[in-house]
Amino acid sequence: MQHIISSTAAVSDFGVLVASRRRTLGLSQRDLADRVCSVSGRATITRHELSRYEREVRLPGGPMMAVLAEVLDVPLAVLADAVTAAQERRRRHGRTATRTS
Repeated sequence: MQHIISSTAAVSDFGVLVASRRRTLGLSQRDLADRVCSVSGRATITRHELSRYEREVRLPGGPMMAVLAEVLDVPLAVLADAVTAAQERRRRHGRTATRTS
């Protein structure tokens, strides 16, 4: 699999990255949720959960991050860096995000 986004891409906004890749792939939030469920084997990821990721209300944990990286065709390191940047922004602004696995 050739990743569309290189590991050196300067994408630090996790929500924007997820939404941008989803749109580039021509997927609705529901379509992306279906693909994530299929790859993860979990039927609990909904369009609403993906909306929370795109708005950075929630941030994925390691296992879900790996699934999102695969489905969105983004290097895991790029996605992990974006999640870390989102966590840092939240710490600086005194907000917390719910982390999911």
